[in-house]
Amino acid sequence: MGNWADLPPELLNLIVSKVFAKDRFSLVCRSWNAAASNHYSAACLMYYYQRTHKWKFHRHNDSSFFTSFPLLKDAEIRCSRNGWLLMARNDNTLFFFNPSDNRALDLPCEIGHGYTKVFFFHPPTSPDCAVVGIKTSIFKQAVDICMLKRGDYKWESFEFPTRTKFLVSHGPPVLHLGLIYFLDVKGNVARFDIINRRLVISDKCLRQQQFNYYDIKEHYLFKVKGEKALFGVFAFHDERNVKVFRLSGGPKKMKWGLVEDIGDKVLYLSHASSFGCTAHTKIMANRIYFPKLHGDSAVFYSLSDGKYHSLEGDYSDCSAYGLKRMDFAAWVTPAPIPTSEQTKELRWNLHGNY
Repeated sequence: MGNWADLPPELLNLIVSKVFAKDRFSLVCRSWNAAASNHYSAACLMYYYQRTHKWKFHRHNDSSFFTSFPLLKDAEIRCSRNGWLLMARNDNTLFFFNPSDNRALDLPCEIGHGYTKVFFFHPPTSPDCAVVGIKTSIFKQAVDICMLKRGDYKWESFEFPTRTKFLVSHGPPVLHLGLIYFLDVKGNVARFDIINRRLVISDKCLRQQQFNYYDIKEHYLFKVKGEKALFGVFAFHDERNVKVFRLSGGPKKMKWGLVEDIGDKVLYLSHASSFGCTAHTKIMANRIYFPKLHGDSAVFYSLSDGKYHSLEGDYSDCSAYGLKRMDFAAWVTPAPIPTSEQTKELRWNLHGNY
């Protein structure tokens, strides 16, 4: 047989799209590794399936599978990045979990109450790993941020007074040029300087002549691989009419500019993880995959025709009425194959025994 790397990309896409997590395609042999090296890791929508008491992985090609994770009992996904999940228990304790190899790492102290966004950007195998929490309240004009850096045993907390009420949205924050960006429910943009402990908020980012922020029902902020700017997706009204925006302007006066289509890109959006990348097949281009289901079928929004579509069956509609929202689901991709150093026992303390 010839070299696997010489197979047509379409055929490799078909083969590797059936592989996830434990099925380490690239570890079989050198030829398979060469074939997989240029292939993207397909995203899966992961959520707890109450009927079977198992976790379900839903691929973008509408195939799916179930698996059990006893360590995730009574826990919910708060953030998903780099193949790792940040999980929260009912008692406010947090832990990292890798669904590819079942590795877990408990954080040494629980987070305070009321932090609606809890997230990370670097995996727990990295010395740069830090967990960050954000909370806001309708009763005060302030943003509270807490942070636990790897090796620390106590949360560092900050309160930043604001000129007006800033209510953080459910969309996941983004790390961009060393700053943490996140949205409020009006589509305004905040950025937090981790080094200088400074928060800057840019308000009135949406042109109210075109869009009323009171009509925004879903908010997503994300980066697209290969693009320098940040992007946002807002779903308006109860029908969830979808609009894509590009963020521009300076730090104190940022603006959202409408984007008609995203070309050869595909977006994966959820409350725990959102990202965009180049579509590896033409049919997937200009699509947005939301954490929504039609029956048991995954759903995407096509910017080409402005409609929601199910991957299975003939569902097609301009509105999201009747679709099942999966607010506690997350888009996940397999973690990169770890180095020998990273396969050592996980410890939160960089130098100690924990």
